[in-house]
Amino acid sequence: MTSLEQSGPAADDLVVPFQIEGESVRGRVVRLGPVVAEILDRHDYPEGVASLLAHALTLTAMLGTSLKFEGKLTMQAKGDGAVRTIVADYRTPGELRGWVAFHQDEYDAAVAKGVDPGREVPQLLGGGYLAFTIDQGPDTERYQGIVGLEGGTLAECAQRYFESSEQLPSAVKLSAAKVDGAWRAGGIIVQHLASPGFQQEAQDEPWREAAILMASTQDAELTNPSVTPERLLFRLFHERGVRVFEPQPLGVFCQCSRERVENILDQFSAEEMADMVVDGKITVTCEFCNTTYEFDPPAAA
Repeated sequence: MTSLEQSGPAADDLVVPFQIEGESVRGRVVRLGPVVAEILDRHDYPEGVASLLAHALTLTAMLGTSLKFEGKLTMQAKGDGAVRTIVADYRTPGELRGWVAFHQDEYDAAVAKGVDPGREVPQLLGGGYLAFTIDQGPDTERYQGIVGLEGGTLAECAQRYFESSEQLPSAVKLSAAKVDGAWRAGGIIVQHLASPGFQQEAQDEPWREAAILMASTQDAELTNPSVTPERLLFRLFHERGVRVFEPQPLGVFCQCSRERVENILDQFSAEEMADMVVDGKITVTCEFCNTTYEFDPPAAA
């Protein structure tokens, strides 16, 4: 267990697992500071788009840190609205990356009409699906779970995924905001783990209570650096008792490199590569980290 007095920089960019004492309720708190700021600052996303990606990164970290093996978890939301695609990757033992594809004109039109708080999924993403993919490597078959974008927020969509695909009652809350000019994000999840051999009704009551208490979490408590995850958990669950486990740190990663991009280009024919030339160069920009690589076109045969 960790101290409830943790504060300062060490309380950023981590996931804190916890369990309600004596009950079949577990959860995790995510706190993102410099990590989410670094990912978002690499792109010039509008505020609403950046906020959606921050929520996606928080959700992906929340779920990825539950993996018991080496691998990668990908969250992908595909819609027919102004925001077409959101991708967030978690790679063990604790690294994140993400990107968004959107149509600026459609986004501006949606914002002009007014995007209601808590309705950003139908108003920005529109109809589509939310998918979670677990990849343990080339020798293992990938697992994928898909649910429709049915909910006002990514948190609500995730709750429906757990209930329909995993049969695991869950309550999720996500938040993102700029604090002193820098992006921050946070989230909390509680899940009901039914224990065999015990009366279901007796287990359901602590779960309902935990979900109600979690719902009282304020957005600022998830993003404000002065409110540590441990202090938040103590406020929510101190009456029943909460066991807080060792925090899992988070960082940023990207798999792109000049050599990797060059290997991809080598798979194209000379004619295809000639079509890629602009101003005498072939330019490739990584969707995740926004790094640009320039290459000379192949010499004519």
